[in-house]
Amino acid sequence: MIVDPERVAAVVREIADEEVGKRFGKLQAGEIDTKSGPNDYVTLADRAAETKLERALSDIYPAAGFIGEESAAADPAIVDALHGDGSFWIVDPLDGTRNFVQGRKEFGSIIALVEDGELRQGWIYAIPDGKFAIGSVGDGVIWDGDKLGPLPSAAGRLKGSRAIGNIDDKWKPTIVANLRSRLETESIPCAAYSYLGLLQGKRDFALYSRCSPWDHVAGILMLREIGGEARYIDKNEPYSPPVSQGRPMLVAGSQDRYRRVCDQLLGGIAEP
Repeated sequence: MIVDPERVAAVVREIADEEVGKRFGKLQAGEIDTKSGPNDYVTLADRAAETKLERALSDIYPAAGFIGEESAAADPAIVDALHGDGSFWIVDPLDGTRNFVQGRKEFGSIIALVEDGELRQGWIYAIPDGKFAIGSVGDGVIWDGDKLGPLPSAAGRLKGSRAIGNIDDKWKPTIVANLRSRLETESIPCAAYSYLGLLQGKRDFALYSRCSPWDHVAGILMLREIGGEARYIDKNEPYSPPVSQGRPMLVAGSQDRYRRVCDQLLGGIAEP
């Protein structure tokens, strides 16, 4: 099923602006908490936005289940449903919470709809900018009202982003050494803005080692719609929504970018 993308965008904008945007720079100490570690923040804004988004999205598509980042933090087993059939909303109410807490204007809301394991629709809302990327399978991607097309071929040294702190030790020495010597990268503090940069050609690729569905499903669907690629490069497997920990996943805005980065990271692997 494909839902009305503009209807979803309208409710996401309303809730994110109210529960997240209006709290930016105004959080009290008691409204900030941590989860898995001292830098893994969760705030009143995350929780309030997720609660409202669950209600609003369920009204739009009642038959779809709901998997939110904060719900999954409380009960990780809910993500296992993605291994089976059915439709699910996958939601990160506030991506880039650390930026949000520390006063940096790169944070957003990420929404995706999957059906029987297939990526169907995605929304990325850049809250500080008030701009949306919206994608539906087979229908392309809209960014701030304009349709995005395939990226032109990349010339020169490829530039990308990385979040590889959890990468498996089997892959770490080769990948880290090749990233440093062959490619130009920066860290990823916010998946929403990382994917928006890839869609616009501001960055050529991103490399991840911890792949939670609420961070990746929407952005990967959109990249595929403009001719990009997302694969686990350890076994050359296409990305799928369940959580992956430790495996290196490469995403790129075009097939040529993907192949070039693979060549430089691993000395070449089978083409997608």
